Amino acid sequence: MKRLILVSISLLMFLCCTNLFAQGALYKVSDREKLALGSETIETNWDFYWGKFISPSDKTTAPDLQVTVPCEWNKYDLPDEAKAVAKKGDGSGTYRLTLTNLKPNTEYAFPVFEVFYTASKIYADNQLIYRSGEPAENWKETKAEQYCDKAVFKTDPTGRVTLTIYISNNFYRKGGFRGKFTLSENKVYTQASRTQLCAYSIFAGLLLFMILYCFLLSLQKKDISSFYLGLLIFGVLSRLVTAVFPLLKAVFADMPFTMILRLEYMALFVMPAAQTLYFDSLNKKIFNHIPAKLLAAPSLIFLLLDFTLPIRFANRLVPFMQAYAFLIIGIEVVLFFIRIIKNKDFISIMAIISLIIIAIGTANDILIIHHTYILGRVKLLGLSFVVYAFFQIIVLAYIQDKNYRKVVELNKELVETNIAYYRFVPKEFLELLSKKDITEVNLGEYKVAKMAVLSADIRNFTSTSEKLSPIQVFDMLNSYLRRVAPLIRKYNGIIEKYLGDGIIAIFPESAQSAVNCAVAMQEEMIELRKEFEERGMPAIRIGIGVHYGNVVIGTGGDSERMTEISLSDDIDIAIKTEAATKLYKRPILVTKQTLNQAANELRAVGKKFDFSGKEVAAQEDATIPPLYSIYNNKIGEVL
Repeated sequence: MKRLILVSISLLMFLCCTNLFAQGALYKVSDREKLALGSETIETNWDFYWGKFISPSDKTTAPDLQVTVPCEWNKYDLPDEAKAVAKKGDGSGTYRLTLTNLKPNTEYAFPVFEVFYTASKIYADNQLIYRSGEPAENWKETKAEQYCDKAVFKTDPTGRVTLTIYISNNFYRKGGFRGKFTLSENKVYTQASRTQLCAYSIFAGLLLFMILYCFLLSLQKKDISSFYLGLLIFGVLSRLVTAVFPLLKAVFADMPFTMILRLEYMALFVMPAAQTLYFDSLNKKIFNHIPAKLLAAPSLIFLLLDFTLPIRFANRLVPFMQAYAFLIIGIEVVLFFIRIIKNKDFISIMAIISLIIIAIGTANDILIIHHTYILGRVKLLGLSFVVYAFFQIIVLAYIQDKNYRKVVELNKELVETNIAYYRFVPKEFLELLSKKDITEVNLGEYKVAKMAVLSADIRNFTSTSEKLSPIQVFDMLNSYLRRVAPLIRKYNGIIEKYLGDGIIAIFPESAQSAVNCAVAMQEEMIELRKEFEERGMPAIRIGIGVHYGNVVIGTGGDSERMTEISLSDDIDIAIKTEAATKLYKRPILVTKQTLNQAANELRAVGKKFDFSGKEVAAQEDATIPPLYSIYNNKIGEVL
């Protein structure tokens, strides 16, 4: 009887063990309706077979281990010989899990990019549903590949499926089941993946726009800080489209996986150098004691090695580069804190905030890679990169705004300076030389043109001024000039120079304007004499001569002292004509050439030149042409 009981117990234990091996690792979905609305991360143990690919139909071979997924096989409790291979990430193996309590005959999907290292095949029951690269039991023969894709399977009539996954790796520093296994119904996954693709495409587009903006700004403004910022954001973009979300692989499916990895690593290699040189270009005082180029040099060396070394060795540089990146961030945070203590400037504050943001995002990403979830499973790296880049754009905008304000202020000062210069060099004189402002004027430039020349002088100024104090003389002169100078400008004349109590003015546009200006000046002198009489000052009179002819206008002097010059015999004739007003005691004398030109100007517009005046006696000086006295009832004919 006892023997029968023992045999029965042994048989029962055998049947239980056989059933256990046939069943393998099992996971019962707690709420299958949830998978019709969203996704669920399957966290459980899988059967694992080291160094061999078990047939999906094989239900009898016992697994070597049951392992937690995700977790790289570098950490598995394997035999010493296998562990020596696995700790470097190399190797091959099979993972198996049976899912139950799913909807019968329903399609489910899960993402596969970077979930497995580095080549894989996936079977649902006995059907191959996905392949990336060529996994091999002899891991050295692995052909690595990854796609931005999904694996889709259909459950049996009982809502059950057994997943068998072959994985092998021959170059990555970690191997096995690296990523979380997230499951949802196929239609839900498809919609979510499209939304995700659109969102990351928008992010990538914004970053690309920032990069182009920075590079164009650096070319246009020759601003090195904009170039470094563009390089920095390019590093952010390369990380975003390769690791955070494989947008690059989604768009260029045939791009080799090894190239995707090199571009992913490039972000780690480029960003510390670009960041350091960017901050240095903004504020040279930050890196007074530690040269920025010295801090950036290792980053550039790592970048060179990334694209020259075999991918197996380039991959193993990443931990060193991560340590270097954190070292750079730490050094720069300290340097900026020191700067803030001395001077709380906006750029330093924004730099510290952005450095802390990128440090948190990077640390969180590294912890998730090692399956440590301090902040949960939320990946902050992509968001921190985007926020980091945005902060740098704010800093750049702040600098540009600051520079713009400086330009506006300088422009305002330049306008005020030009206005001040115009008091010495008339704007109209510059226009005659076809110059926009005084900065364009060069020594020795000149122009020859026909124009009217007006010369005015105060009669008996020397004898009159001897009776006055110097202050009274200046007051008398300035009162006179304040009256007549606006009239010259009113009639489109240019005051070429002041000669003590005399004025030389040119009228480039019209001889008639010069004659009308002369009449208006004499009329204004009547009002000025009344004012002087009320103030107890001596009455003054002026004589005016006008001539029309060729005038050479230009610049003269030397490089240290330059002035405008008007030269020609016709200017001398105008001065002599004015001097003749003393001889003939006439308020205004004009030459025959002036009257002829004025008449021609009026005839050109259908008018007749009419003036009150007459020819004076013949001149003793043969160099002076016939002169005519111009007057009206108000100013009279006699000076």
